[in-house]
Amino acid sequence: MKIAVVFSGQGAQKAGMGKSFYDASRAARDILDAIPSRTLEYCFNGSEQELSRTEITQPCLYAVSCAGAAALSELFNENGLEVSMTAGFSLGEYSALCFGGVFSFSDGLDIVSKRGEWMAQAAGDGKSGMAAVLGTLDKINEAVEYASDAGMILPVNYNSPKQTVVAGENAALAKFGEKAAQMGLRVIPLSVSGAFHSPLMAGVADKLKELLAKYQLSSPRIPIYSNVTARPFEGGDLVSQISVQVKSPVKWEETVRNMINDGAEAFIEVGAGSTLCGLIRRIDKSVPAYCAEDMDGLIKAVEAVR
Repeated sequence: MKIAVVFSGQGAQKAGMGKSFYDASRAARDILDAIPSRTLEYCFNGSEQELSRTEITQPCLYAVSCAGAAALSELFNENGLEVSMTAGFSLGEYSALCFGGVFSFSDGLDIVSKRGEWMAQAAGDGKSGMAAVLGTLDKINEAVEYASDAGMILPVNYNSPKQTVVAGENAALAKFGEKAAQMGLRVIPLSVSGAFHSPLMAGVADKLKELLAKYQLSSPRIPIYSNVTARPFEGGDLVSQISVQVKSPVKWEETVRNMINDGAEAFIEVGAGSTLCGLIRRIDKSVPAYCAEDMDGLIKAVEAVR
């Protein structure tokens, strides 16, 4: 069986995340013991307010996802299983890159910590945001076009056939919301500090490119599907391929479909949250998706694919 492992992005965080992996898996414990004690404290006991801060969220989620992946690898080795491909949503792509061998856990932690700081700084003026929209893409694009004269706005996360996230400046988002309501679309404002995956993050992409160039990046040991292209990362300039993601739309629906077309027979979402499992089921109900946000979920997922 070809098994795909996926990692969630910002928004999946919650207090207590990673504790189950830490208590049950030596490999996961080794990962989490290697992070700053303050970061571990946020993972296990952070308040909702603290965990919503981008500069805190990103290293915490990355660490928990990588710890879950380490626990999964232990169980897979015990059961003679292998992961055939991987992908991550937004921040989760960095967990996938670590899992796929592009950089070490410690290097990845340094990178995502800087990424979180820079994204928080770029969004710090409070003049932009994001909203999830339930409805068909043609109607969403019509509302985006209507609102575009009020400021920058565009779709940035193509999540599933009937869910897209838009990002933009506040005036444009407000005008979009009015038009969307008239068209029968449901708009859900997201608790993020700015318009991520939009041109407003161009400065962050430049900083990431400069930072990534300082690290030794290796060719993926398994296919790692890119948010930007929805296809596996290829050899060559991995620095550019990775850094551009922060200012580019996330093609999640297309990514999942490509993974299925390439043979994925089951998905396991590792780390905090279960959002990706829900999206995968909406994209293609015929392929099972298992949520492994704690050790019990991970054990059940392994039993299901064994």
